[in-house]
Amino acid sequence: MARSGSRSRARFLVALLWTSGCSDPVTTTGGDAGPGAEPPACSEGTWDHDGDSATSCVPWTGCTAGTFASAEGSPTADRRCTACPEDTFSDTMNAPSCKTHTPCAPGTRQTAPGTSSTPAQCDGCSPGTYCAGGTAAPVDCADGTWDDDANPATTCVAWTDCVPGEHVGTEGSSTTNRSCVECTNGEHTATMNATSCSPGAWVLSYFGPHQDVASDSLHLAYSTDGLRWSTLAGGQPAYQLTGMGTNHIRDPFLFRKNDGTYIYIATDWTLSENDANYWNNPSSKIFVADSTDLITFKNPRLITLTNLPGPRDTPMHAWAPEAYYDPDRKLYAIIWSGNDTTGANRIYVSYTEDFVTIVNPTPDVLFDPGYSVIDATITQWNDRNYLFFKDETDSSGSALTGSGKDIQIARSPTLALDPGTFTRWSPDYITRGSTQSSRRATEGPFVIKDPRQSRWYLFADYYLNGGVFGCWSTTDLDADPGSWTELPSTQYRFPSGVRHANAVRVTQAELDAIIAHY
Repeated sequence: MARSGSRSRARFLVALLWTSGCSDPVTTTGGDAGPGAEPPACSEGTWDHDGDSATSCVPWTGCTAGTFASAEGSPTADRRCTACPEDTFSDTMNAPSCKTHTPCAPGTRQTAPGTSSTPAQCDGCSPGTYCAGGTAAPVDCADGTWDDDANPATTCVAWTDCVPGEHVGTEGSSTTNRSCVECTNGEHTATMNATSCSPGAWVLSYFGPHQDVASDSLHLAYSTDGLRWSTLAGGQPAYQLTGMGTNHIRDPFLFRKNDGTYIYIATDWTLSENDANYWNNPSSKIFVADSTDLITFKNPRLITLTNLPGPRDTPMHAWAPEAYYDPDRKLYAIIWSGNDTTGANRIYVSYTEDFVTIVNPTPDVLFDPGYSVIDATITQWNDRNYLFFKDETDSSGSALTGSGKDIQIARSPTLALDPGTFTRWSPDYITRGSTQSSRRATEGPFVIKDPRQSRWYLFADYYLNGGVFGCWSTTDLDADPGSWTELPSTQYRFPSGVRHANAVRVTQAELDAIIAHY
């Protein structure tokens, strides 16, 4: 009855206001505008919780963190809140949905698990560690590896190896790489990651000028200054093959592997006894043997570099093989000269881990300048490869090659021996000097660096003169090839009859043992 009286009084006040001259009636909050009138709607975010227009609307329920609004409110219904399902969370009020817990990203580690109202706590890992993400614990870089990019999301990488001829400057840590320093003052190292250098020298490998087995064998000489060479074994073979075809092998090359031992590779001539016979019996194989001291050679073998055809229905030949280490592939690269079906030669590369099995049975073309080239040799400097080679063309007056039959140079941007990365930047020949006026007929180049100064010496075989070598020098491998200086013959000395030579660095102690043996 009390409510009925209130409504009567409200009607009376409305009538009074009309009689007072007001233009519009005013309805009090929660009052009745007249018979049959609808009660006013609740404002946004509130609802009529008791169905009584006389009472105030109330706010919708707030869905706290850990829940989500499974149904929004209306003027006549409250908001409905539902707990987040397992493995999900909400961290804001009135979230429309729950978010899925995600694992900590690589490079971070979980320090607190997620809850229904909080995500997992992920903290960054320290440099020098690797974090796989998720709940995995940080792993310190293993000994011999380091965090090269200061990013714990990436795996640690191996320290740089200091190769023979270098010594360790500073050892690596989990956050710094090992540094390497080149040996100077004529010193050398014989093993990987040596802590110091010792007095060093060179051992020269070559074959002789005649076409008998004694000439087509490994001959050795040595030098302590890189210019004056003395024969070993009285000029007799240091190693002579037996029991393998005709026992002829040519173009010997000695290379120190990363374990400090040596590999001896050479052109396979075992199917032939002389030059004339070889052209009908070329070989796609090379000769290989192992040595720890350049005194004893073991495990003689032939390995096949290719099954590609050469000209005139003969196999492709594999001439003048040389070996180098490819730090990117972590494989040894054997470079060699091969001829295709047209007879043109290119420089090919075959990769191996053990000098037994070839990784790429179909060889890659390492260098092809667009004309025939042979006798490639490589010098590494300032993180680049420099490739010296013989222009094998015989095109007098050619604008492309300048008539051929002499030594040119190409370079690559890295130490990786990647096919197709070498570029010849000048048509000039090192062996023709500044005038480039006449052909010198040189082949079989090899290059050594004087460890006492920034100077390189290139030696090349005057192949028409029966074992006479010339020598050229430079202080800048990037200079124009024609700027190399030819040394007078009084400044260097070679054994008589040297053919297709190359040199390997040895320590003084190794050389002493070699001299004592031979």
